[in-house]
Amino acid sequence: TFEGFILKEVLPKIKEGDCLIMDNAKIHLGEMVREIIEQEKARLIYLPPYSPEFSPIENFWSKVKAMLRKLKARTYKDLIEGIELAMLEVTQKDI
Repeated sequence: TFEGFILKEVLPKIKEGDCLIMDNAKIHLGEMVREIIEQEKARLIYLPPYSPEFSPIENFWSKVKAMLRKLKARTYKDLIEGIELAMLEVTQKDI
């Protein structure tokens, strides 16, 4: 679970005054997540919805998906090849 990940991987690394920033994925919105973070005296901040400027990976995936739509892969093999090609085509400037 996401809560388990927070407890095992994140909690040991945060300290009082730290700030965790998350997007609005449903899994991130649980009250338990907020409680876990706040009991360590850290802050939890959620990004505004639909704000790729704060999360460059969104621009990356947007470019990859646009390229895949153009390829119109119809087989699993073509899809995998298309993903590999699309990921190689995205440049730092695109992000």
